[in-house]
Amino acid sequence: MDKNNKVFKDILTSDYEQNISKIEQMLTDCPDIVRTKVYSNMDSEGCFFYVQGLVDVDLIQRDFINPVINLKDSNYNQFNFLYNTIPVGSINYPVNIYDIVNEIMLGNTVFISKALEFAVSCSLKKFNKRAISEPEIEKNVRGSHDGFIEDLNTNISILRMRIKNPNLKFKIFRIGASTNQSIAIAYIQNIANDVLLQTLCEKISTVDYDGFIGIGSIEEMIIDHPYSIFPQYNITERPDKITADLLEGKFAIILESTPTVLIAPVNFYSFLQAPDDYNVPWFSGSFLRLLRMSCLFIAIFLPGLYIAIIAYNYYIIPVGLLVNIAQSRSRVPFPPIIEATVMEIFVEILREAAIRLPTYIGSIVGVVSGLIIGQSAVEAGIVSSQMVIAVALTMIATFTIPMYDMGIALRITRFLVMIAAAVFGMVGIMISILLLIAHLVVLESLGQPYLQPIEPLKLRELKDTNMRASIKHLKRRPDIAKPKDKWRGHKNEEEK
Repeated sequence: MDKNNKVFKDILTSDYEQNISKIEQMLTDCPDIVRTKVYSNMDSEGCFFYVQGLVDVDLIQRDFINPVINLKDSNYNQFNFLYNTIPVGSINYPVNIYDIVNEIMLGNTVFISKALEFAVSCSLKKFNKRAISEPEIEKNVRGSHDGFIEDLNTNISILRMRIKNPNLKFKIFRIGASTNQSIAIAYIQNIANDVLLQTLCEKISTVDYDGFIGIGSIEEMIIDHPYSIFPQYNITERPDKITADLLEGKFAIILESTPTVLIAPVNFYSFLQAPDDYNVPWFSGSFLRLLRMSCLFIAIFLPGLYIAIIAYNYYIIPVGLLVNIAQSRSRVPFPPIIEATVMEIFVEILREAAIRLPTYIGSIVGVVSGLIIGQSAVEAGIVSSQMVIAVALTMIATFTIPMYDMGIALRITRFLVMIAAAVFGMVGIMISILLLIAHLVVLESLGQPYLQPIEPLKLRELKDTNMRASIKHLKRRPDIAKPKDKWRGHKNEEEK
């Protein structure tokens, strides 16, 4: 609706019928809006408005309608009297027509009366919501098994349950010109950087769009480099991960109607870390991180290396292995780049199909299709057996990356590396590495360097990147979020 419309400026008047007419005009073709007309004991007509399915009708009848219709006091139109009469904690008194309709759409119950020059709005919400469960794509072994849901208030309470501290704050904004959604920025006041908080609030408040179906749309509108394929904010459904990041001075962006939460600022290494890294001894966590880093290089460069070696640099292969490869490729009529591209596209199709199918069918389809089509392609001479092994290893390596968005970025990067390898061989691989590093160096997350603590180099923070030091040696908070309090726990000033 156009905000220049006169209805945005209209306020309630002494003409009850005109007030009702204006509200009804805005609620035309809204069959889910319930209108309940009542008469109080003072012979005053009134009307209750609420959205069916978003409110608790029993509570409305008991705590709102009955107290109002039984009013007999001469102070019926006084704020304090109404406040003391209606046994509801959340109550306000809008006077603007648009504000009244907005209260109804937010799930509140609104009362309009001839005897009142203001409306009475109470929050008596009750609607179906999904039970708290573990996120499907972020499995955990030794950590918690709960996850966020689509209800904003529930998500806030989950964080409050984990951080029982009045310094845990939430800034609430309204976004979406049509959807009028709530979005919250969570932070810990005595840790989070005020400048970064102000920057993030400005980014959120300047978002201008009709509505958002997910937090990814918000991310796309507020990131520093919207044309980069690499994610600059982390996305998770895990409360334990959000809690850990808040304790580092970072910010969590929570949008109602979606269970995924944005984390900012982040660096490149945060996409390779998982909560389980801190739930096992430091040497086990370090091993897992080194394993993921190795898989990252495999996921990006293995098909490109295969193309470069087979097409240009075959002389670096041992003779015995080279003979086997030559025999396998003798039946393949395509160059290595075509062979690799066909297999990679097949894997991407298979992956996408497995995601869209029901779980109990998707796993079977993925395994059976991979075995049957892969073997058939080798026997038909479309691809070599070595290529199948390389693609399978690459696919498995991609699955070790904890963050889904980073996995997509690696898959796109892999195709670019394959093209460079097909054109320039090993030189193309080297050029790809240099360009990749250069791109990552210039990226920022909420204004903070994406590759820190490598660039800029911060030696003391390297103990929580590719490897993890013991928890007792991680008393200093990472500098990525510029925290006000740089030390964890009760550390006296002399030690600081």
